[in-house]
Amino acid sequence: MSAAGAGRDRESGSSPKEAEARPGPRPVGFGVEELAEVKKMERLHCSGRQVPSPMGGFLMDLGVRQEPDGTSTILFECKTSALRYQLPLRISTWRERRKVRVQADEGLDPLCPRGELGPPLVRRGKDFFCPRCNIMFGRVP
Repeated sequence: MSAAGAGRDRESGSSPKEAEARPGPRPVGFGVEELAEVKKMERLHCSGRQVPSPMGGFLMDLGVRQEPDGTSTILFECKTSALRYQLPLRISTWRERRKVRVQADEGLDPLCPRGELGPPLVRRGKDFFCPRCNIMFGRVP
């Protein structure tokens, strides 16, 4: 094997054995292609704006699935080509949870901190969830 081939193997990432050894549940997703520029697409979706399709046109959200590790995955369908894409969403950060806690302590209905004027968070049990992205943002005080 040449030195270039060995370097390519090292650059490709972890081996399948290392991936199986990682602790915690793995995200299931929908089994379709992921969108590129995840943070930009997440910001657009959480703000209630149209998400552009890689094939031209815009994407329509079909559903949101919450994963066992606390993240969510959104399923989109392209309006022009009918191709489906998924968008993985990260868990809430401590800053986002703090914004929600401050709004709730002031007696306001907390808004989703990921959108510019995000939707009002809904209660699910004792937790605040965003109805658009299905992410938990804190506990009800």
